Amino acid sequence: MNKPENQLSEISIALCTYNGEIFLHEQIESILNQDYANISEIICVDDNSTDDTWKILQEYAGKYSNFKIFRNSSNKGFIRNFEKALTLTSKKFIAIADQDDIWYPNKISKLVRAIGENFMAYSDNEYIGSDGITLGKKFSDFRRLSTCTSCLNFVLYNGISGHTMLINRDLLKYALPFPDEIPFDYWLAFHAVQYGVIPYLNEPLVSYRQHDNNTLGAIGIKKNAKNIIKGRKVNYNRIIKFSMAINENLQYEKQVLLKLAYSYIDFSFKTRLKRVVLFWENRDSLLFFKKRNEIRKAYYCIKMFWHIR
Repeated sequence: MNKPENQLSEISIALCTYNGEIFLHEQIESILNQDYANISEIICVDDNSTDDTWKILQEYAGKYSNFKIFRNSSNKGFIRNFEKALTLTSKKFIAIADQDDIWYPNKISKLVRAIGENFMAYSDNEYIGSDGITLGKKFSDFRRLSTCTSCLNFVLYNGISGHTMLINRDLLKYALPFPDEIPFDYWLAFHAVQYGVIPYLNEPLVSYRQHDNNTLGAIGIKKNAKNIIKGRKVNYNRIIKFSMAINENLQYEKQVLLKLAYSYIDFSFKTRLKRVVLFWENRDSLLFFKKRNEIRKAYYCIKMFWHIR
């Protein structure tokens, strides 16, 4: 039997590093040990590390012809470093790799089968400690994960992390350059779902390491007055950015974004009522990643009269 067309496709890996010497070997080995036979290039971009990260990358580049390394002359930061890595890839499908995780051996092969003609597919992840031992938790324990069908799924929450996704490189035509205000994986997912669905594989395919130096971790920031005010500004700016980047064919979704954004700057009684109605009418999309039944969704929508998230 012939393999599905996607199974013959070449894969690029985009791996970004910065002072990652402690866990880097384990991550690279998990990439090299994938059961998918057509990983054509592993693009590694180091963000001017000051430890032995660059030395480790040089060692692998000397052993493997598909291992290509690049080093920034100055520190560009998390978003710009991944943007550079993605632009340096050349194959049809791209998998994104952090420096300190561990991939399951079948991660790429399963995501390739899942993605189909879509721009993205993603999976669950398990959490491990700095010692590599499982913490007994998955991301799906904290978020409702499922196949995404609307860009409104990403207005308030994101359930797709870069290390769990496989993307079609055509997505980059719409998503680059990355904005500074929004995590790049969040931005990629928002664009990907505008041109299809984002299939979800209901199983962990990567071990996501939790340690003190995580750029983004599993546990959120505790809510206090300062964080709530800051969160309102961040959410407002993100929603405005989304509304400007939406596909012109998605007029309904754009109007929802604009109305929601307006509710962040006008706190009148009338606007607050409209905000509640807006949430209720779009509850399944806006609360897509929240683990809530219908009663709790209704309560959440009513709460939006007072609480401007």
